[in-house]
Amino acid sequence: MPSQVSTSIQVVEDSFITAKFLLKVTAMDSFIVNNSNPEYKIPINKLYLNDGENEFQMQPNIETTLFSVSGLQLMGYTKNYTCNIKNIGVLPPGTYSTRLQFKTQTAFLSFNATYNLSFTVPINQEISCANNPITITLTPENVFSGNLSLSSSNTAQILIKSNDNWTVSMDTGKLGTLAAKYYFQITGASQNVSEYETNQIEILPNQKYVLAKGKPTVTEPINGAYSTDYINIRYFLKNSTGKYLKEGKFNNYLSYTIQKGE
Repeated sequence: MPSQVSTSIQVVEDSFITAKFLLKVTAMDSFIVNNSNPEYKIPINKLYLNDGENEFQMQPNIETTLFSVSGLQLMGYTKNYTCNIKNIGVLPPGTYSTRLQFKTQTAFLSFNATYNLSFTVPINQEISCANNPITITLTPENVFSGNLSLSSSNTAQILIKSNDNWTVSMDTGKLGTLAAKYYFQITGASQNVSEYETNQIEILPNQKYVLAKGKPTVTEPINGAYSTDYINIRYFLKNSTGKYLKEGKFNNYLSYTIQKGE
């Protein structure tokens, strides 16, 4: 997750004759607040306006001068600003908003305008698999067993990072030829995993199995960082046909996916 979120605004002032011109900005709120859940809020002093040459840190209800000229002249003002929220930890997804008041001031008059500034934080999710590949090895003795149950020599550990509720699934669209019947079973999970399958499930081609669901894997919203949660999966080969298994090396491919949960 990046430690900065940005958006752009453009400030335009029509042409006029003036002997003095000031452009000022004031942060009207103390926080940048998540529109869906007001508990998630970012201190306004993490907001900076950058015009490409200068950077201005916002403070609540403190007026900051962005631009100043003096002397009689005909002028108009157009300036692009990049608004950056900097030095943040993990942000839950959604739209965050705050209000900025822009004030133009000349020798004779002033004008105020309020701008609603919004930042969109996307869902960020990562998934990886430790202990890959998973291997099931048959010995010359158990190849001839017509009633065999054999587990993998290692366990697949699915590592999960997410700033939102998540669902992890297993896709067997590229499974390949099976030596016998295969099964999987989740043997353990970390604290943010709220729901997962504990029974042994047969693996069939061209299926999508929901493995687990969980909560955001963050240590503390806004100021915190990601933790890494996991599920452990054991795989099994079973032969109950009464016949021996055909010799050979069978490569079977499973893919794991993560998506937004409920």
